[in-house]
Amino acid sequence: MLVSIARAGLPPHALRAAVVLAVASVVGYSARSGASSAVVAPTEAAAAHARAGFAAGGPGLAGNHPTLSGAPAVPPGPVLVDMVDVHPSPNPLRGVGPAELDRFARTPPATLGSVCVGRPNRGRLFNAIPLHNEPGLRLMGDDSNHFGTAETVSTLRAALAEFRASHPEAPDLNVGDLSRARGGYLRPHRSHQMGVDADLGYFYRETGKWYEKANAENLDRKLTWAFLKSLIAQGNVEYVFMDRSVQALLEEYARDIGESPAFLATLFETPAHRDTLIRHAHGHVTHFHVRFSDPAALRVGSTLDARLRRHGRR
Repeated sequence: MLVSIARAGLPPHALRAAVVLAVASVVGYSARSGASSAVVAPTEAAAAHARAGFAAGGPGLAGNHPTLSGAPAVPPGPVLVDMVDVHPSPNPLRGVGPAELDRFARTPPATLGSVCVGRPNRGRLFNAIPLHNEPGLRLMGDDSNHFGTAETVSTLRAALAEFRASHPEAPDLNVGDLSRARGGYLRPHRSHQMGVDADLGYFYRETGKWYEKANAENLDRKLTWAFLKSLIAQGNVEYVFMDRSVQALLEEYARDIGESPAFLATLFETPAHRDTLIRHAHGHVTHFHVRFSDPAALRVGSTLDARLRRHGRR
């Protein structure tokens, strides 16, 4: 099977996950389908782990993809599939001249969409989008801390919709802090400063729990794993920070249900292999932290910030 995935700014671990996910989305993991080993040829230009569809035992995203929507089941064995193109967001500054950039630097307009300036641990946010309570999603804590870039908020909502389509019985996803409306320091976090971070709750065997230490007795591995896969499938998860004890529980569960070892190797860290999508971080046994990628918001912010510096407005 030959699959080609276009790439735009993905870190190495993200590209590896994208490759495995895209292969899995078309023919199913080899552990379950008997498909032959794949030759994957990454190209330059697109963006995402696997919008081409990737179902955790459910419909996944294939129904939203123009190439794969309505495609008949593919039998096991060697096959040739069309290239899977995942297109990056267009650069919102394309065609904008110096005079307009100066004006934008003074007052970033809503037409530019969300704008990130700086870094996740020292940044600002413009044109933020609020996340609200909705069926299946429950915000925890201060409402003023639930702002993100448009991409961050839409990704969370899309992942939740995918997840609930396959698991309608699941309890609400508990969501902690994202960022403030204008970004900046958000106590007690070191990051969460520019709308690309979110604290998300694990699913527990007893519903209604939030910020409880996850362990082998209380963690609902099936639901937590399924939601994690739905998040990754959206294509713009840069990192997941999770205690290694919870990683071990989820990896064990994933192996037991027949997930591809090659796929799992791109996700879970080991002492010898830490360049993975999911990484250990102290304090994340009660919840996990997702860092999203928003290249368009970062490109705009970088351009505007540079002009502000040149004109002495920073």
